[in-house]
Amino acid sequence: MTNFRYPSTRYAGSKLRLLDWIWGNIKDIKFKSALDLFGGTGSVSLLFKKHGKQVMYNDILRFNQTIGLAIIENNKYKVSDNEISKVLDFNGERYPDFIQKEFKDIFFLPEENAWLDKVVSNICRVKNKYKRAILFASLFQACLSKRPFNLFHRANLYIRTNNVSRTFGNKTTWEKPFEVLFRKYISEYNQAVFDNGQKNKVIGGHDALSAPNGVDLVYLDPPYFSTSSHSGMNYLVYYHFLEGMVNYRKWKKNITYSGKIKRLKDTQEILQWTRKAQIYESFKRLLERFQDSIIVLSYQSNGIPSKREIIDILASFKKKVKVKTRPHRYVLSPRKSEELLFIAK
Repeated sequence: MTNFRYPSTRYAGSKLRLLDWIWGNIKDIKFKSALDLFGGTGSVSLLFKKHGKQVMYNDILRFNQTIGLAIIENNKYKVSDNEISKVLDFNGERYPDFIQKEFKDIFFLPEENAWLDKVVSNICRVKNKYKRAILFASLFQACLSKRPFNLFHRANLYIRTNNVSRTFGNKTTWEKPFEVLFRKYISEYNQAVFDNGQKNKVIGGHDALSAPNGVDLVYLDPPYFSTSSHSGMNYLVYYHFLEGMVNYRKWKKNITYSGKIKRLKDTQEILQWTRKAQIYESFKRLLERFQDSIIVLSYQSNGIPSKREIIDILASFKKKVKVKTRPHRYVLSPRKSEELLFIAK
C-alpha cells in the first residue's frame, strides 16, 4: 500500500470524511467479509479493503459499479502516462457528437462537450476493464468538479458563465481545462489501487432488496429521506449524465425528454427509496434480508424512518443494537444534523 490515498470525491452523501469515525466504532467486531450494498464511490469499501477484509461491492448505478471496479475489485492495474496520452490523442478522427447535440448549453461549454464526446469514445476502446474503469472514474470526478453544486439535476450552466460576484462554488476549478482535471483524478485513482490479498468483487447492479447475502458484515448507506422533503435522494437524477457516459452507445434510448436536463428513466428499484409511501417497507425488507449478518447502517438524525423506528426494526431481528452519533453536516445540506451509525449483532 505504498503511497496509498483515498481518491477525493464531490459525491453527495460521501462518507469519506467519516471513515475514521466509522472504523473506530467497528474495528473490534470480528468479521472477514463485508458487503457494501449501496457502494457509491467506494469509500467505505476501500476502508474495508485497506483493513484486509474480503469486500463485495454493490450499487444499482453502473457508473458507481465502474468506480468499484477501478479501486475495489482491481488489485494491480494502473493507467500509465502513455495510456493517458493515447486516450487524449484525437488524431483528426471523426468522432460521435451525441453530447454536443443533446446537451448543448445545458451542463458544459460547446468545446467541453466536444472534448467529452471524443474522450468517452476513446475510453470505450480501452480493452483492460480495470484501466477503463479508472479512466471513467476519473472522468466522472472531472465532470463533477466543473459543475455548480457538483450535480446534474438542473441546467445551470449560467452560474459558471455569468459575470457576477459569487459567495459559493469554485470558479477557478470550473474554468480549469477538462484534461488538467482528468489527469489529476487519474493520479488519485492510481494511488488507490493495491492488493490486500483478498478476492474482492463488484457483484453487479443488484436491487438492494434482492442482492446476494451470506457475508459476515453488511454495510448499508441507503438514500437519505429527509423529514422536510416529499421525496428521497434520487442519485439517478443527480448523476444521470455520468450514468449516460458509461452507457454511451445506449444513452439516447434511455433518455426521458420530458425536461431540459434530459435525465434517464427511473426504475422501480430506485423509486422504492424515493417515495414516502414505500420507504418504511423498504427499510423493513432490507434489514430483514440481512438479519443473519452483522448489520452496520449509516443514516442521519432528521431522516425517515426516525432513529427510534430504525432501532425498533433492528431489534425485531437482532439481539444487540447500538447507535453511535456525531455532529455532521453534508456539503449540500443547509441543516446541521447528527450522523447515526447503527450496529446490530
